[in-house]
Amino acid sequence: MESAAVSGEQVVDDRLGSFVDAIMPLSADLELPEVLSRIVSGACELLGARYGALGVLGRDGQSLSGFHTHGIRPELAAAIGPPPTGHGVLGVLLTDPRPLRLHDLTTHPKSVGFPPNHPPMRTLLGAPIRIRDRVFGNIYVAEKVDGGDFSRDDEALLVSLASAAGSALENARLLAQSEIRQQWSAATSELVQSLLESESEDPSVALMAAQVRDLSGALVTAVAVLDAVGRLEIRAIDRGPASSGPSSGEPSGAILGGRRWEELLESRQPVLHVPGGPIDPRARPAEEARAVLGLDATTAVALVPLGTGPRAIGVLVSGWERHEESTARDALPMQTTYAVQAGVAILAAQAHADRGRVALLEERERIAREMHDNVIQQLFATGLSLQSAVPLAQHPVVRSRLSKAVDDLDRAIRQIRQAIFELHTEDPGESLLGTLRAIAESYAVSLGFVPDVTVSRGLAPLSEQLRADVIAVVREGLANVARHAHARSATVRVDGLDSAGGLFVDVLDDGIGFDPEDARSGLVNLRNRATAHGGTLDIRPGRSGGTALSWRVPTNERMTRGKR
Repeated sequence: MESAAVSGEQVVDDRLGSFVDAIMPLSADLELPEVLSRIVSGACELLGARYGALGVLGRDGQSLSGFHTHGIRPELAAAIGPPPTGHGVLGVLLTDPRPLRLHDLTTHPKSVGFPPNHPPMRTLLGAPIRIRDRVFGNIYVAEKVDGGDFSRDDEALLVSLASAAGSALENARLLAQSEIRQQWSAATSELVQSLLESESEDPSVALMAAQVRDLSGALVTAVAVLDAVGRLEIRAIDRGPASSGPSSGEPSGAILGGRRWEELLESRQPVLHVPGGPIDPRARPAEEARAVLGLDATTAVALVPLGTGPRAIGVLVSGWERHEESTARDALPMQTTYAVQAGVAILAAQAHADRGRVALLEERERIAREMHDNVIQQLFATGLSLQSAVPLAQHPVVRSRLSKAVDDLDRAIRQIRQAIFELHTEDPGESLLGTLRAIAESYAVSLGFVPDVTVSRGLAPLSEQLRADVIAVVREGLANVARHAHARSATVRVDGLDSAGGLFVDVLDDGIGFDPEDARSGLVNLRNRATAHGGTLDIRPGRSGGTALSWRVPTNERMTRGKR
């Protein structure tokens, strides 16, 4: 009798030791997938089971959104096909989250059989995993190695393991959330630094698209920002490796217009459109966003306004792969926080640039005033003095030289007055040149070189809308060169046409050329912009190879400066 008692105590001690060994690794700081894997393998070792699985409950509470297994090789899992979603016997714990112990699962009323290539299983033991008072999922073990049934002691051990697993999963979830928050915070800091250091917003907008896509797990992300005339323009698109669309960082130039987009900007509330979900009138723009990003109707799309205040200054548009609705929902809160901070950072950078521009204009005003009040007056007085001395000169050579000096002073005064006029007028040609050069530099990585940019020094001030269109033409033109041309050099030219009184923008490259159908949506946008001004868009082979894109518009303004 004593020997039997000692043997029984030894079995209990061994099982307790195995239980401790199973739960100890769960207390480490592990990522969620690794925790799930260790829970399943620990349960199989603890209970002597051949197979184990852990099903993660979906947001609907009626099906499984994830399924982690032990004992089934990857090649066998691939042969079996898609993982179960919670039908049949596995669905019993979804509707009745209590421990389940079966001698033969194939005889259960809920049994629906196994898919082809699935190994035979009869004995089954399952228990729910709870995180606090919420069911996270279910853990199952099947087929004891010794061929017997699972006992009540096995059931008690699995329930205890499920309880310990719930605590481990909660810790892993909190750790994952903390790491995600840190990543988003670091991304925001990087964006702010980029905005403050860059002369143009374009590199920062491209960075924003890349950050949001990467941290959200999205397939593609676009950033649309209000342009100078209040139109919502897509400034950057970033695509993941799985996307079949164009290369990352592309600016599509598409204009997102309509009352629904205006309402989205005014509401400043994020919208997630999930196929098959409730119809939300605010999500109507998601259909247009799918078309712009090249997504099909089965993908989840998030529209997150940028910034705070009376009206957002832009929108983050993200699309996920099929069946990733839960990933989209999880990412939406952090996207929303990031978008608010990014919008504030953009406004702050714009305000900083405006202050610099105001300081520059004030300095120009001071210089112009000094030249007018001092330099011109002194030259004028000197000229009068010389002019009054001309009649007094006896020698004709002296009189001639005095008259020439007076004429030279007159000419100098006119030139100074012209310079003063220029100082009172901000030179858009130069600021436009700086903007276009910054855009060209943003393509250096994808092109392998920096395109050459020239803007006519005689270019007169452009209207805000025309200036925004010129910038969009250059962006789209360089995007097409980066995507299709395989060029070694490219040139951007912006100038006025003296005879026609209009404006032209040329983007030239020495590449292999491209099929306009490949860039149809972007070129349609540019053609629409030209048509709005009564102009034209022409794409043809270059004189020395490559492609020449020519965008020409007439204007009522004189595009070149004559003599004043």
